[in-house]
Amino acid sequence: MRSFILLYNGPTTPPGASHEGWPEWFESAGDKLVDMGSPMAGGFVIHSDGTTSDTAASFNGYSIIRAEDRDEVLDVVRDHPFLAAGSEYTIEVFDVPRK
Repeated sequence: MRSFILLYNGPTTPPGASHEGWPEWFESAGDKLVDMGSPMAGGFVIHSDGTTSDTAASFNGYSIIRAEDRDEVLDVVRDHPFLAAGSEYTIEVFDVPRK
C-alpha cells in the first residue's frame, strides 16, 4: 500500500460552512484513511531571498489515505463531499513515498 495526500483546493470556505457528508466519508474510507487531516488557512509563500508573499495556493485542507494505485484513490474519493461543493472545488493528489 502507498500513501497519498489529498489536498483540497477551492474558494475559501465561509465561516460556519456545513461539513455535511464529511463524517460519512471518513467512515466509508475505513482503514484506508490514515489521517483525516485538517482545514488549512492563512497560507503564505517564503521566497529564496527570505521575503514573503500572500500568494499561496488556495488549499482548504488535507487528508492522507492509503491505496494500491491511482484507480483505488479514485474509488475512495468518488463520493467525497468536497467535490459536491461545485466545479471550482478540486482534490489534488500526490503520492507520498516512504522514507
